[in-house]
Amino acid sequence: MIGIDNLGHSCVKITKGNIDPVTEPDGNTASFLYNSKVAADVKLAVTDSTPFQTGSRYLPSGSNVNNYQKVLQAPSAGSAAVKDIGVRNSFYGDAIPYSLPMFDIKTRRLSDGKYIEQNRVRREGREGYGGAEPGYYETFDRGQSVWWENRPDTTSNTGDVIGALGNGLLYQGNSYATGDADQLEKEIVIWRLPADNTPILDGAPKAPIAGQWSAQFSKDFCRVAKPGYDVRTASQTQLAFDSSGRPLSAIGAADINLPAGVTRYDLGFAVTPNMLADLFLYVDDVITFPMSRFNRSLVAEYWFSGNSIYFDNKQSSACRCRFVVFANDRAPLTSGDNNFLRQFTSGGERVMQLLRPGSGNPPAFRDIVLDSRWPCLQILAEDYKPIAAQANRTPPSGTNSGQSFTVDFKGDGFFPIVKYMTVHHHEEFGKCVKFPQTRITESYNGSARYHQANSSYCQLTDNQATFWTFNGNPYNERYAENRWKFDYVPDPIIGIRYYILGIPQN
Repeated sequence: MIGIDNLGHSCVKITKGNIDPVTEPDGNTASFLYNSKVAADVKLAVTDSTPFQTGSRYLPSGSNVNNYQKVLQAPSAGSAAVKDIGVRNSFYGDAIPYSLPMFDIKTRRLSDGKYIEQNRVRREGREGYGGAEPGYYETFDRGQSVWWENRPDTTSNTGDVIGALGNGLLYQGNSYATGDADQLEKEIVIWRLPADNTPILDGAPKAPIAGQWSAQFSKDFCRVAKPGYDVRTASQTQLAFDSSGRPLSAIGAADINLPAGVTRYDLGFAVTPNMLADLFLYVDDVITFPMSRFNRSLVAEYWFSGNSIYFDNKQSSACRCRFVVFANDRAPLTSGDNNFLRQFTSGGERVMQLLRPGSGNPPAFRDIVLDSRWPCLQILAEDYKPIAAQANRTPPSGTNSGQSFTVDFKGDGFFPIVKYMTVHHHEEFGKCVKFPQTRITESYNGSARYHQANSSYCQLTDNQATFWTFNGNPYNERYAENRWKFDYVPDPIIGIRYYILGIPQN
């Protein structure tokens, strides 16, 4: 429905099956594939994959160490080394309303177009007395992508100072070496959600106000305000949607077995090579985010072709994969004479789309504001939880087996996933956020396995999510001065900002 519901509120609603969107109570959240009356909504703010191959280290052109918005430590000629990139919040203008937003970084191998960020492997540490050595299971970027609240002078991995970053993201950039078969492309995905204890802007429900304009549909606009705001003056966080702030919908989501080798999953819709997806690998039927808590390698590359997503489980044993493919990609916007409304029949099903006015036929994914076939993500639970400090522990006899907290939510009628960020305080550089890591150490004498201090994970059931942290444990074991020594993180976890997200199931 586009219009007035039985409460007299102007809104846009899409319901499952034969449920009447006019009369269905808003509290029956699982009935709705979309409801513009939801105040705390889920959107992406930015996707940025622009290669940094400029002749200058600083952007925009003409900027310098003091006033840049984006900075690169350029690779040496012929080098395959990955270099640091710093991006200030100001680079994205007003698209990011939060100082510390929730973010992901997608890593794609250019030679074959496969995404490779789902990668945890074992490495061995340096040998000590008698050949003893620790082992480490660490995920792909090993926690080196960090969004800082106010980062002072930044030293790149080549030792050069590239200037104070301030409020922004510091991450390992692309690899551009000529002839390198594993050149990598990084894509930053920034969610319009806070990653620290900042409340969701305009996330509290408001009552509609008589006389306000709730919607504008024309050749120039396709936008609807949240209740209590006028669409003509509403800010980006006060709009339920517009053609640039689209609800985040899913074209496919499932929980499947991944045997060793290649697995194909039919999404039922034509896809492009650069779709956005989230994958979570786990074992033993315990749904775990961001990756299984056990000490084993997990490597699954993925890519898109035709109507399908493909997975390549590089390990010799099976694991499980919970995944979501979003109705979003990097294909350019189209141009044409489509107005805001498109209706057609596909596979015997009547389909309604709300479009960016002026899009082409057919529209690109980024032209589609809403599609009646694609459920939009909803927030089932969200909050910030402080994490207490712990005394440093000394392996192998003294390790922190973990602290936990549990969140209850109503998951009936939803396919749930977990998104969360770990919040840290660096002893030198202050507050920052990271996407979660599962990092496990096998102690040098083989008698202990433990999670490192900045490791975390969340275990999910149909109506509960339990988060675990391990402050106080070391991140490194080394033999020096005729004894084993332990290194501790300079930026322990001080909090977790979590979102339990639900995809309505038909």
